[in-house]
Amino acid sequence: MFGTKNTTRIDTGSGQLRWVILLLAIAVVLPTVCLLWFMTEAVENVRMAARQILIDEYSQRVGGLGKSIDKVWEERARAREGVGDANAIEHFASFVLNEPSAEGAVVYDESGGVAYPIIDSDRFVEPELPEDFERAWKLEFVEKDFKEASHIYMGLEKSIEDDYLRRKVQIGAARCCMKRGIAMATTFCEAAGYSEIKPGLSAASVSLAAKARVMSAEINRDRGLGAFPFSGLLRTANSYTPGTTSRYFLPMDSGTRMFVQERTIRFFEERPDPNAPAYLTKIAKTKKLLAAERLSAEAAQRYSEDASFEARTNDSVRRLDVSNNMYGSYHQAADKGFLLLWSGSTVRRDFGNFEKRFAGSGVLYRVTDDKGVYVSGSERPSSKAFLTLALGKSLPGWEVELFFRDSGVFEREANKQIAVYTWAGVLVIVLILAAGGFAGQAVGRQMKLNRLKNDFIATVSHELKTPLSSMRVLADTLLEGNYNDREQATEYLELICKENKRLSGLIDNFLTFSRMERNKQAFEMASTDPAQIARAAADTVRTKFSKGRCEFTVAINDELPNVYADKDAMVTVLANLLDNAYKYSNDDKEIALKVFAEDGSIVFSVCDNGIGMSRRVTKKIFKRFYQVDRSLSRRAEGCGLGLSIAKFIVDAHKGEISVESNPGEGSTFTVKLPGIS
Repeated sequence: MFGTKNTTRIDTGSGQLRWVILLLAIAVVLPTVCLLWFMTEAVENVRMAARQILIDEYSQRVGGLGKSIDKVWEERARAREGVGDANAIEHFASFVLNEPSAEGAVVYDESGGVAYPIIDSDRFVEPELPEDFERAWKLEFVEKDFKEASHIYMGLEKSIEDDYLRRKVQIGAARCCMKRGIAMATTFCEAAGYSEIKPGLSAASVSLAAKARVMSAEINRDRGLGAFPFSGLLRTANSYTPGTTSRYFLPMDSGTRMFVQERTIRFFEERPDPNAPAYLTKIAKTKKLLAAERLSAEAAQRYSEDASFEARTNDSVRRLDVSNNMYGSYHQAADKGFLLLWSGSTVRRDFGNFEKRFAGSGVLYRVTDDKGVYVSGSERPSSKAFLTLALGKSLPGWEVELFFRDSGVFEREANKQIAVYTWAGVLVIVLILAAGGFAGQAVGRQMKLNRLKNDFIATVSHELKTPLSSMRVLADTLLEGNYNDREQATEYLELICKENKRLSGLIDNFLTFSRMERNKQAFEMASTDPAQIARAAADTVRTKFSKGRCEFTVAINDELPNVYADKDAMVTVLANLLDNAYKYSNDDKEIALKVFAEDGSIVFSVCDNGIGMSRRVTKKIFKRFYQVDRSLSRRAEGCGLGLSIAKFIVDAHKGEISVESNPGEGSTFTVKLPGIS
């Protein structure tokens, strides 16, 4: 009755304390929060006004820069207005070589198809070769009779009318003469490469003529004839205008022209001619044209018709879907369309005014193209953009984003004003909350302590009362002489001894726990054989395990290293684990004690086939006074100190204790101690 009144008084006090804290918090915190809200809104309005002023200023600044970008692209567009009626090849060279020069160009005809660069020439069906050509080819490549082969090629040259076959025979005659070391090789190459270059020449004939010119230059180079052969090849590579250089101009498709340009550059880089530096400017032009041809060929494959370019708005700049970082601007003039190619570096240079305009300011900028890809400015700003604007009409879909160099400039100023007016209120709230928190913790700690004391007293009372009651009943029976014979009296005395031993064990656990709490537990550490520890623990429980249906096995590996331990304390740990395995197993018990070495440690393992535990229980099992079944009518004995004492001992030995268990599948307790090497 007394205990019930005490509990009621504590609960009432804690409830009153909670209500006091709650009312105090409402009375002070609510008005303070309202004041904070109103002041925050006022400061936010000031901050928004300042931000809007800044946004308007930079909007005008970016608008002016956008107009300057538009002006740059308008000038480039005006440079294309006088393209006239030149052919597609001349247009290409004009766009790539004249200022402002593009990195490449695709020229479309009036039907919207690609006029230049020509990637795939018309399919050419080679005419039937004369039997004499076949015989000459066999003499040249199989029988190695170059003299006879050259005579046959020369005879065929005079009789063949087809342009393609005639150039093919001339190249064959040049090969044989070159292999024979005859100077006529150059004559045949010149004839195949430079003679009768007329409009409407087939792509196949043009290809043979180009190869013959390369071959002629290489033959003359090997003969040491100076720069002339290289000069002719260089003019062929760089000539895009028929008429003015009709001897060297060839209406080549892109593949053939790139072949000639590549061989020209290689010819220049490999020859040791001391006059070569005189051609540096022309070779630089060849390299520029070759790069433009390659890029333009890739763009022409991707945009095979001008309608396939997604934005045909005149002179608008878009990012291209090609392998290089390239941009395209579509230009319409007369009945032709032109897709001009611009590199990322060229486009980036257009934003030089941005660099100058924002230098030294508190603002960073970033320009992104119509695909959202970074182009110029700060690539990875650390803050969020405060302003995003579209660029000029020449760059549809492009945006410029503005960021503060110091992203917290507005926030800090606003926070300073808020802090001036609200610091006192915040301080009061913090003090109230802190006081309430401390009070709540104190009350909670006291209630938890009271519950722990009550549970402990109930558990200890129950555990002590049970053996005392048993001994009292047995002793009264003996004193009253209520037994049949001496054997029954001996049995009663053994039961009294057993209960006495159990009572002593409980008291020892309480004393050990008390020493643990006061840090008074001392261990006598020494080098100890782990096998002796295991056998001693097994001996303490063997008598108990021998009764009933209990299969107890002990497996100890040979030649185990010693451990530095208190033997009696470790025997207590193992005996405790074995006793728990016995208590929490069913009628058919299977208990195993194993000792083995693993990774420099000695492992003691206790396995059983008992009731097992859930994962939640295994996390709490080593806590003091923890019991799975807290009822006084529980089946297993004890007060929840055994495993906490075992963990204390193992920790003192710098070891580890753990458990693996599943409900209904038994448990395995593992103790690891460091071995002595």
